[in-house]
Amino acid sequence: MTDSRIYDLAISFLDGIGDINAKKLISYFSSTKAIFDAKIKELSSVAGIGEITAKTLYASFDKALQLAQEELEYIYTNEIDFVCFGDKNYPFRLKECDDAPMVLYYKGLSDFNAQKIISIVGTRKATNYGIDFVETLTSSIASKYPEAVIVSGLAYGIDVAAHKFALNCDLRTWAVLGHSLEFIYPASHKSVAKKILEQDGCILSDYPHGRKIDPAHFAKRNRIVAGLCDALIVVESGERGGSMITANIANHYNRDVFALPGSINSSYSKGCNKLIKTNRANLIESIEDLEYIMNWSDGKPSSLQQKLDLISDLNENEAKVVNILKKYEYLDIDNLLRQTNMDNNILSLCLLELEFKNIVRALPGKLFSLKIK
Repeated sequence: MTDSRIYDLAISFLDGIGDINAKKLISYFSSTKAIFDAKIKELSSVAGIGEITAKTLYASFDKALQLAQEELEYIYTNEIDFVCFGDKNYPFRLKECDDAPMVLYYKGLSDFNAQKIISIVGTRKATNYGIDFVETLTSSIASKYPEAVIVSGLAYGIDVAAHKFALNCDLRTWAVLGHSLEFIYPASHKSVAKKILEQDGCILSDYPHGRKIDPAHFAKRNRIVAGLCDALIVVESGERGGSMITANIANHYNRDVFALPGSINSSYSKGCNKLIKTNRANLIESIEDLEYIMNWSDGKPSSLQQKLDLISDLNENEAKVVNILKKYEYLDIDNLLRQTNMDNNILSLCLLELEFKNIVRALPGKLFSLKIK
């Protein structure tokens, strides 16, 4: 392991910042090692950091590096892998999300940039109606799109049903945990987790070892379930269930959200019905609804292919901006002005056009990132 990898990992152990500000630091200093070489004055000059946070950061440098070293030793001895935000194989869908985790720890095979990724979530107290729908849908997906990946959270109910039916159909499936990887919760799902790994799937988490079960962790886990996918499907949920949180996050990430309608008398369908009624989810009754919204049917290109086609059809200024952003995870407007040598108004119009084309993402702090690399 090179020194740079230690710094990549160590940034996730720093005190006083979250994932959003960590990315601002990387954008400003260009490398994680440069962050740890910086002084308080340099750190405080980063937008959103300030002097107080800079002092907290600086004071935690040694501890963060030590924790990173300990984590690396644990990873080596426990058949765990990890991918950092700046790595080429970091999930590009998740990279689009402003609060994407700096590090993902995982076991198993990791084609995180698979062509079609579908997240399926729902209540822990699933009914036969919900379970039967998941079985039918996963079977249809496997028949028409065997390359697809099913993502869920390995919880009771809809989650574990999605994993099991995916495995039965020989679909790859990924389980996102709300705790570290050294144990499985609930313990009764250990056999499912084992099969996921045996069938070329993946178990992942953004928590380093030693992080035990905490309700707050499961809420954070939801952002990964939402961010990894092309489409999120909610199958049975109460009005205040965790799946509703995941659906709201997915909408924030501009993902296509679907919900299975149910009886107005069923408490387990109230959340899904509300999502549909308030236009926060597309109604789904079969795979045809998924295909229609996602442009997967009738030979239409996938949304990913459409984005790639757009990148190949840009004007000179747009292509210049895209080629520069390809080199960075994030870049601020001042650096873009300097590197493109464009007038401020021309660059602003260019960036706006690229946003409309869904190629560039504007982030807080006048930062910009490329959605497809």
